[in-house]
Amino acid sequence: MSQNPQPPNFRKLLSPSEQSRLVSDIEAAMPRVHRYAPATPILRLPLLDELVSGEVLLKAECAQATGSFKIRGALNVMTQLSAEEGADCVIAFSSGNHGIGVAYAARCLGMKAMIVVPSDAPAAKIDRIRILGGEIVFYDRLSEDREQVASALQDRTPAPLVKPFDHWGTIAGQGTCGAEVITQFPRPIDAAIICTGGGGLAAGIGTYLKSRCSDTRIYTAEPVGWHDHHLSFQSGMRVEAPADGANWCDGLLAPIPGELTFSINLTNGAEGLCVSDEQVATAMQTAWRRLGLKLEPSGAVALGAMLSQPELFKGQRVLVTLTGGNVDDRRFSECLALAG
Repeated sequence: MSQNPQPPNFRKLLSPSEQSRLVSDIEAAMPRVHRYAPATPILRLPLLDELVSGEVLLKAECAQATGSFKIRGALNVMTQLSAEEGADCVIAFSSGNHGIGVAYAARCLGMKAMIVVPSDAPAAKIDRIRILGGEIVFYDRLSEDREQVASALQDRTPAPLVKPFDHWGTIAGQGTCGAEVITQFPRPIDAAIICTGGGGLAAGIGTYLKSRCSDTRIYTAEPVGWHDHHLSFQSGMRVEAPADGANWCDGLLAPIPGELTFSINLTNGAEGLCVSDEQVATAMQTAWRRLGLKLEPSGAVALGAMLSQPELFKGQRVLVTLTGGNVDDRRFSECLALAG
């Protein structure tokens, strides 16, 4: 399987045939993903339905065995690498959740995994990678480039790189989340709010949902200070985030949208929403008190966006992704305290 993240004839906007190809690849990814990662539930909360005078569907990706949606892309890419190229080892770079997903997929498929992780990653995520058998290689987020560190590893140990978001196969794997939603809830979705770092989950879910209902509006949700998608959609080109926000949402700190993911999201007419630390904390508190879900800050951003701007979704059927639950007890307590 090619490691080129760009499909043939890649350009700024995807053509209808490329969009159809991605939908087909998402459907082909379903059995690869579901072999080791069963479908996650859609949860409902009357409080949220009342807030928007509509229907709110909470897609609980925090219920994955790895605690986040990242297992989807890892399984799709690595299953093909193992079957088609005979790969027995992979390399990945990650802020945590993608690394956990790759380590989990490697264990399932009988492969080895080396994960390049920032030295300031949450301890809960580092521990999960180690427990799953992943070999961790630390780097300094402020002084080193993770892609260069991964490339140096490949020079010493030739192995394919499993990218966290800007790769066609990864996006197709993440898109299985959207395909599940259509199976679980076949009525048209008016809007989807998706926690966004590099943009792979938004690209996959957005493409699949719009293939079933072209009127579905796609929103990326990001923490203030790391809202590169919001700025990029406004300008029509990729723009770097100011990088002046807090680092609580450690899984969403990609400095700029991926080339391929931005092209797909732009094709889908995605719009950007921004959420403050306090709004993220309120979303975490709501999920904990009302649903018993312990979300990490990165996994609560989409819910925070809906809670803080309900007027955007009045009378609509809204999909909200709860993308991860790998959070240290200390950070979780700090967030609940911030929510008041």
